[in-house]
Amino acid sequence: MPRTSAVDRAQEVYATSYRRLVGQLTGVTGDPVEAEDAVVEAFARAVSSPRSFRAADNPEAWLRTVAVNVTRTRWRRSRFFRDVSEQLVRAEPPGFGAIVERARTARRRRRTTIGLAAVVVVVGLAFAVGGPGDRSADPSPPAPTTTTWDGTSAVDATLPSDVRAVLDDDRLDLWTAAGSSGAVAVLWRGCDQEPCRFALVTRDGDQVSGSALGASFPRLSAVPNGWLVEDATGTIRLSPSGDRAQIYVTGPGGDDVMEGDTAVETAAGWRLLRGDKVIALPSPSGRDTVGAYVTPTGRLIAATTSGFDVSVSTTDDGRTWEMSMPSSATEPATAAVVPGNGDHVAIASLGDAPDGSMPVVEVQLSHDAGATWTAARGLDTVGGDRVRDLSAVAVAPDGTTYVTTGSHHLVRIDPEGNALPIQLSSFDSSVFVVDDTVCVVSERGRIDQLSCSDDGGTAWAGRSLPGFG
Repeated sequence: MPRTSAVDRAQEVYATSYRRLVGQLTGVTGDPVEAEDAVVEAFARAVSSPRSFRAADNPEAWLRTVAVNVTRTRWRRSRFFRDVSEQLVRAEPPGFGAIVERARTARRRRRTTIGLAAVVVVVGLAFAVGGPGDRSADPSPPAPTTTTWDGTSAVDATLPSDVRAVLDDDRLDLWTAAGSSGAVAVLWRGCDQEPCRFALVTRDGDQVSGSALGASFPRLSAVPNGWLVEDATGTIRLSPSGDRAQIYVTGPGGDDVMEGDTAVETAAGWRLLRGDKVIALPSPSGRDTVGAYVTPTGRLIAATTSGFDVSVSTTDDGRTWEMSMPSSATEPATAAVVPGNGDHVAIASLGDAPDGSMPVVEVQLSHDAGATWTAARGLDTVGGDRVRDLSAVAVAPDGTTYVTTGSHHLVRIDPEGNALPIQLSSFDSSVFVVDDTVCVVSERGRIDQLSCSDDGGTAWAGRSLPGFG
């Protein structure tokens, strides 16, 4: 008999156990909204990382373990605990189709920026560098983070009323943060009401603007001179000054890549942004793209999969491909994240652990547009304290790579490939680069803050997140 697929098995468990799992996680988190988000994420991981789920003797127990791990990874002090008996009855479940869509469209990097209420103690930071047997590495902490603001969490009164309404929610989460052309954009999710609401806030110098978005899972992607925004009304390109330009999404077709193209992930998968159009992104025959980057000269570096592995290829025209990156990973990768800056490119390959976490199995760097590669040194990718649950990767103009993870906070990898962990707060996530400055979302109070460095990660300064301060 053919083996039951992960989707079929997950759908069977969803039909019989979804409500029970949400109830059990509500007892852990104290909040049914956050409990349901953790359970939905567990089902999405079962669908998108199928090997360990199919191998589990008890799929419901596997999902429960993953959901609990999600809550631990996503913990925030800012969550507001309330007695379970006082909670309102949740709305109808999202439907299994929505879970499959979440698994299909979400990046393999997990949204560890969504706060959930379970206490986690982060230990073993000293073991993040060196091999699995090297436990002597005790990295010096960075210079203490200074702050240029007083930590206020007051909502910016200049924002539109519908945006302020979202930011005033008690259950407010930072969904996505991205920088472009010296400006910062943050996508916020507020869940005091059903369904959850989203608002996008941008800050360019002293200019702050915002708008409410009409989608269950809107998307925000940094592109040159702004951001690509997808919501229920369509796709737009938003500039740092707040100007909006309609983007037209074309159908299948097209097999070329050109200078000036930008690889972007959309609800329909990876595509190329070319002018005012989103067009098909070429890929090697029979393979699906899981991550991509286009250099300024039009060279495409793509991580693709056939369903069983991930490989990296490059092309200058979209038709002739070269297998460019040899792998030294000791286990297969199921996903990859591919950021870049100029001709500097990083590939973070992710695995599929039995507990539902996503270990980082390898990070490789290229400084010549994918022609040659160097494996990062000092990352524990095979030991018991391995780096896992990546939330973001960013590449600076000098080729330094920054990785934020659920297990080891921020990891800085210099251009030669040497890795150094840096802990800025009890929870660091969502790293991105703005011009020559690297910024990380760090825990501070109810709203968190941006911790930014313009000297390569030696000194850090605290800044308010767009929408507050």
